[in-house]
Amino acid sequence: MTVYRWVEHTGEVELEIEADSERQVFVDAMAALRELLSDGDDGQADATGAQLVERTISLAAEDRPRLLAAWLGELAFLAETQGLVPEALSVLRLGEGVIDANVCARVADPPHLIKAVTYHRLAFEAHGERWRARAVLDV
Repeated sequence: MTVYRWVEHTGEVELEIEADSERQVFVDAMAALRELLSDGDDGQADATGAQLVERTISLAAEDRPRLLAAWLGELAFLAETQGLVPEALSVLRLGEGVIDANVCARVADPPHLIKAVTYHRLAFEAHGERWRARAVLDV
């Protein structure tokens, strides 16, 4: 079972994720960002013929929390600079301090919402047999 939710603050939103695996945290982070960037639509490519493209993302960081921040930051950057809203993952590989992914994204006009992914309250940790993560986005 996967759980994520957005917590609103003045000038920022906080993403909290609880998932069954480390990998699922990254999948859910992308799903949550898709929801945020979809701005009221259903978040899916529709019958209007929305163009889908694939992007390869390779990132490295010192630890899992920073890797999560880098992941969200890169997805936000693609939305801001190329108008890409992430839809699905065809590949997601996690290694020690690295993530490699192929992201299928919808070409859209997402809102210019995310200024940065901060390290404020950034977390990624095991909690029993589940994983909990948190990231704060400056909006």
